[in-house]
Amino acid sequence: MNRRYLHPALLGALLVAAALVPASIAPVRGEARSDQAQTPGVVAIRNATLVTASHGTINNGTIVMRDGKIAALGTNVQIPAGAQIIEGKGKFVSPGIIDAHSHIANDAINEGATAVSSMTGMGDVLNPLDIAIQRDLAGGVTTANILHGSANPIGGKTVVIKLKWGVSKAEELLFPGAMPGIKFALGENPKRPASGINQQGPRRYPTTRQGVEYVIRDAFTRAHAYRKQWQDYQKAKTANQDVMPPRRDLQLDALVEILDGKRLVHVHCYRADEILMMIRLAEEMGFKVATFQHVLEGYKVAKEIAAHGAGGSTFSDWWGYKIEAEDAIPGNASVMTAKGVTVSINSDSAEHARRLNTEAAKSVRWGDMNDDQAVAMVTINPAKQLRIDQRVGSLDVGKDADVVLWNAHPLSTYATVDKTFIDGIAYYDRDVEIARVDMVEKEKATMNGGRGGNGGRGAAATPPTPGNLFNLESQAIDVKLNASGGTWSITNARIVPVSGPVIEKGTIVIRGNKIQAIGANVAPTGTKTIDARGASVYPGFIDASTDLGINEPGVRGYEDVSEMLDFNQMLRTRVAYQSDSDAIPIARVEGITTAAIFMGGGVITGEVPLMNLDGWTWEENMVRSSAGLALSFPGGGGGGRGGGGGGRGGGAGGGAGMAELERLLTQARAYGANATRTMDWNLEPLVPIVQKKQPFFVSAGSEQAVRDAIAWAERQGINIVIRTSPAAAVATADLLKAKNVPVILNNVLAMPQGEDAFHAANYQAAGQLSKAGVLFAFSSGGYDNARLVPFQAAMSVAWGLDRDEAIKALTINAAKIFGADKALGTLEAGKIANLVVVSGDPLEIRSRIQHVVIGGREIPLESKHTELFKRYMGRQ
Repeated sequence: MNRRYLHPALLGALLVAAALVPASIAPVRGEARSDQAQTPGVVAIRNATLVTASHGTINNGTIVMRDGKIAALGTNVQIPAGAQIIEGKGKFVSPGIIDAHSHIANDAINEGATAVSSMTGMGDVLNPLDIAIQRDLAGGVTTANILHGSANPIGGKTVVIKLKWGVSKAEELLFPGAMPGIKFALGENPKRPASGINQQGPRRYPTTRQGVEYVIRDAFTRAHAYRKQWQDYQKAKTANQDVMPPRRDLQLDALVEILDGKRLVHVHCYRADEILMMIRLAEEMGFKVATFQHVLEGYKVAKEIAAHGAGGSTFSDWWGYKIEAEDAIPGNASVMTAKGVTVSINSDSAEHARRLNTEAAKSVRWGDMNDDQAVAMVTINPAKQLRIDQRVGSLDVGKDADVVLWNAHPLSTYATVDKTFIDGIAYYDRDVEIARVDMVEKEKATMNGGRGGNGGRGAAATPPTPGNLFNLESQAIDVKLNASGGTWSITNARIVPVSGPVIEKGTIVIRGNKIQAIGANVAPTGTKTIDARGASVYPGFIDASTDLGINEPGVRGYEDVSEMLDFNQMLRTRVAYQSDSDAIPIARVEGITTAAIFMGGGVITGEVPLMNLDGWTWEENMVRSSAGLALSFPGGGGGGRGGGGGGRGGGAGGGAGMAELERLLTQARAYGANATRTMDWNLEPLVPIVQKKQPFFVSAGSEQAVRDAIAWAERQGINIVIRTSPAAAVATADLLKAKNVPVILNNVLAMPQGEDAFHAANYQAAGQLSKAGVLFAFSSGGYDNARLVPFQAAMSVAWGLDRDEAIKALTINAAKIFGADKALGTLEAGKIANLVVVSGDPLEIRSRIQHVVIGGREIPLESKHTELFKRYMGRQ
């Protein structure tokens, strides 16, 4: 892992602040806490809903924790005298979440020099000061399986830890009595060190899946021989023979433990063929696989996994990010469960671990699981996989008091953690953590002369002067698709037009690709009527920044995201948009009806088209052929898929890039003023920019870059939209508001910047921007996460954003940013008929999309994912 250390002066200030905070407040970098030296007392949570994970849900229940164990739970529990009582009315209690695949609390992950690294172990590099421990605690995680990386066919030894943030010694993290494990890896990752791409030093065997199988087979053949040597030695020694012991082999010792059933095998894998290979090889060599990790095509061989007796620990919905994940589906966990496999949802990410509760809830939405099954996948099921289910994983008397108190049902996208207990001690307390962060922010504000730190809570010393850097009129839109289509209606719907009050029971009449009429007293007409009784209708959602349609899932090198030049204003991004990309229906069946398509690479990356997610061709998909140009601010650190700089890290460096950019703008002004000009494709796309008819969509990766970009735009007299991180946006909120600069937020489901930042700082960002009066929208940054944009909004609501403002950010606000609000973003007569019909709250992960309409056409709720799910769920 990459360790980040605080500046000594700042660290000193934090230590001063920590000294002023009550001892129960969690420290910033894992300093020992006084309460952790104490024996756990008696704590009772009463009047709460208990989600047990083993015997259903107990309403209005009480749970008592005594001496680190669950002492009692139920509806008629006597609370012992002297117990600390926590009122749980309206709240939920669950077992602590267990992450079966984690890499937190480690200073090293991979030993890549050898194909078999079973002599190494994660217990040797545990780091109790890793801030990810505290942040995952804040998401309700109490136990994690710490794995070696996937660079080797046979990797290093694993350990199970409890997330006891604040202990000073690494061994204090270890889960007492947990069975040790080891990491194996199949597929592309163990092949990659020998790929020859950017390879330094000698190439390493193997380079094929067949070679991976042979490495494991050969290692266990040697382990069997080694084991027999020791067995023969022990037999001779028992017979009092004078014999020398075999030479100790640390590499093979761990493999013998596997053969003896003393060490669990956790296998990184993706494809069905390699999963089946590992099953057969394990059976040939005489051991069992405990869990297949990731196991993205486990649904294809679920019967075989179940017959072997292995568990499956998978991602909820990661897909398409490399060739092995091309056939990954969000129904994977459900199919494996239906076929008899014990399934858990894991994180493989310190950030995802913070919301494993909602990762599990995705299987309710996409796999038809019930709530109990979903909760089990992050509690009792991983406990079973790790052989610790007698101690943790459910709310049962006698088990460890690893307990989480939530403000809502743990599967709700609005759920946040109030307290996380391990062995009956509150290692995370939301109120206490907020108090600590506020104290740190005040201390930093004092140091910075009145301006706050990462949280952006301190006010600027001098208010910024007003300005208007988004002085644009919305454009009239002519969508070609379905313009002459038929007339039909949606009736009995709860209509949320966004532009006005909710219509509790109304009708929408659609003619061609537009809304003809909408209201409570509108009569349905046309050839078809959809009865939406019990459901709600919202405007279609807009992903404000993605490479959907120009970046193909799975196959690397088969994309059109980045050009080789630094200045690419002449590029028409729309002409490479693949209308039939697999990723498009996967996004649109979740209510994403429109997306802004961004290229990356260079200073100016290309035009930014706004595309509807339905159409036979890119011409039919177009809402706006170009809403502006994408600019990676020179020297602004805007790189990456979500940040706008693209594959080449933002193009020309600060000075040279800026000089060339300004030279081009100067030329474009003169060129645009010439009515008889000869076409120059280097300058023509810049004319709408310098004439203030279109904005630059400016990617700026830091607070200073945002400030510099705004100052530069004022000097140039142009309009801009900022694309940036949640932290940078919050830090500059006063300036953004004063200058009327809209913001496209990078993915808010990301770790905060800085170890001293509040763990939910990115989740809070949208709410803080809204309160500051900044116009903003949400974005995915990439094709594989476009469908999840509504759940970024949901997390923002959970941490303070008004829900109505969240819906606006997904609809009308995004439409305004791209100059399309005359056509999109609200449900009004005359606007394009882009809408979604949903049962329940569209921001709740367990709600179901019932209908999607784009350009007046009802879209089949089918995709590659749904097809594979149905096919393999039906496998006999």
